[in-house]
Amino acid sequence: MSSVPFAPVLEKLSLSDVKYRTVRRFYIKTLEDNAIPTALQENMINASPPEKVFHLKGADHSPFFSKPQALHKLLVEISTIL
Repeated sequence: MSSVPFAPVLEKLSLSDVKYRTVRRFYIKTLEDNAIPTALQENMINASPPEKVFHLKGADHSPFFSKPQALHKLLVEISTIL
């Protein structure tokens, strides 16, 4: 792995409603995530509300490792909504 620049993380992201709000968004809340606790996930959801929030019980920060079958099921469900 190579180093990742930290400066872009600190920059304020400017998004326009014209384009940003036209993209359908869904959020999969990982309930056992120690990197992004549920309270912070709720803040993220409230700051930019998705169309629908899904809950993945028993999933940690990497649901593709901790709950791959359940994640797959949710992704298939989301694809049928689109």
